[in-house]
Amino acid sequence: MSRYLGIDYGDKRIGIAISDEEGKFAFPNLVIRNEKLEVGKKIKKIIQEYAVKIIIIGLPQNFKGEDTKQTKSVRSFAEQLKKEFPRVEIVFQNEILTSKQIDKSGGATKSMQDASAAALILQSFLDRKRSGV
Repeated sequence: MSRYLGIDYGDKRIGIAISDEEGKFAFPNLVIRNEKLEVGKKIKKIIQEYAVKIIIIGLPQNFKGEDTKQTKSVRSFAEQLKKEFPRVEIVFQNEILTSKQIDKSGGATKSMQDASAAALILQSFLDRKRSGV
C-alpha cells in the first residue's frame, strides 16, 4: 500500500512528513537541508521506501488566498519534482500559519519544527480528502 508524502518547503530547510498506510494520519519524518543534491536523493529514497504516489506540498498564500514571495519558490520546487518523479502526483495544500501553529504548540523540538509543519500540511490534506471537501 502506498503512502502520502507531505513537504514544508523552505529556502534553508525542507520538512518531510509521511502518512500511515491507510492515509489517515500524518507523522513528522525528517528535515532536509535545502541543498540541491541532498534533496533529490533523500526524497527519491523516501518515495521508494514508502511507495509514495502523491506528494502534498504546502503552498504559502496570504489570508486572501493570494500568492506570496515564497509561493514562486515553492511552485518552482514542485516543477523540479514533477520532472524528477513523473509518476508521482503533486498536490498543493494551503499552508497558512502552519509554522506559527508549531511554534505556539511547543510540541516539536527546534530541529523537527519543519517536519512537524509538513505533518500539519499533510494532515490538513488527508482530513479534507476524507471529508470529501
